[in-house]
Amino acid sequence: MAEQAAGPTTAGFDDLAVDRRALDALLARGLISTAARDHALGLIEPPRDWGLWAGRLIAVVGAALVLAGIVYFFAFNWAAIPPLAKLGGIALGIAAAIATAAVLGLDHAAAGYATSAATVLVGVFLAVFGQIYQSGADAWQLFAGWAGLTVVWALVAASSATGAVWSAVVAGARVLWGPALPRGPGAATGSEAMLVAVASAAFLAIREILVGRGVGWPAARWTRLYLATPMLVAAAWAAIEAIVVSSFSAEGRHVPTVVGLAIVVGGLAVYRWVLRDGRVLAGAVVALTMIVDIAFYNLLARAGRAFEIQFLFLCGLVTLALFAAAVAWLRAATRAMEREDG
Repeated sequence: MAEQAAGPTTAGFDDLAVDRRALDALLARGLISTAARDHALGLIEPPRDWGLWAGRLIAVVGAALVLAGIVYFFAFNWAAIPPLAKLGGIALGIAAAIATAAVLGLDHAAAGYATSAATVLVGVFLAVFGQIYQSGADAWQLFAGWAGLTVVWALVAASSATGAVWSAVVAGARVLWGPALPRGPGAATGSEAMLVAVASAAFLAIREILVGRGVGWPAARWTRLYLATPMLVAAAWAAIEAIVVSSFSAEGRHVPTVVGLAIVVGGLAVYRWVLRDGRVLAGAVVALTMIVDIAFYNLLARAGRAFEIQFLFLCGLVTLALFAAAVAWLRAATRAMEREDG
């Protein structure tokens, strides 16, 4: 009886498909530790299986080169191509990409490349349309329309690659939107960087919420780093810009510093004690160290002693001490995370 009861259970586990996405979902739900996930990943995708990684790299680079070739083809032969052929050719490419994804199914790996290509071609179509008919739209309006027209694909495709392309389009819209704003005496790039940091933090928070609820497609580790990097860069830029530049109005000059510092410190706390990711933690530590270092130098500059030799020497010592302390803390935190996950 025991042998008969054990048979179906073993067969059920033999039929269970385990891949990187499944392991990332289990890790996101807290069912396995990071050490267990890495060990299992080493079993199903050994480091020596270079063919798998080479194939993925070639596929990504190939898709990027094909899309770049389409863009440069229209740019180089602009005068020789009739307007109808320009728009019709791009529309045909969009239709072919969507048809490929529909025929293969959204679960197929190539479908993600197809929907990503369709997303890029929509932007090419809008740019070509604007050049032919001279719509007079600003660059940020082009990117905003591009993001609005492709948001459904980004949601339906359930592809991390398509989501990455769409988020890059949104990032382009918000970056180009800043210079188009009416500028007063208090306008500065620190405020624009703050907006980029806040929007990037919102995207990252959405990603973490989806992964925490078991959604598989954004669970790849590179998507977290893809979203966290611009967030930390923009947050550090906003804080440093607001600290150094003295052209802010008295009412708003501290806002980018506070917001940027809050995002960096919040990212450090979340990825040290909640989600525990060493790569994002390292980025947050570097960003925080740079902010503190620049703030110290700015204090000397405001005192009028920043260019005296003794204070330049002091700044060098402080910089070395800050980064040495950051590296030491980061190493200790990494060991602690490994013990906690183990």
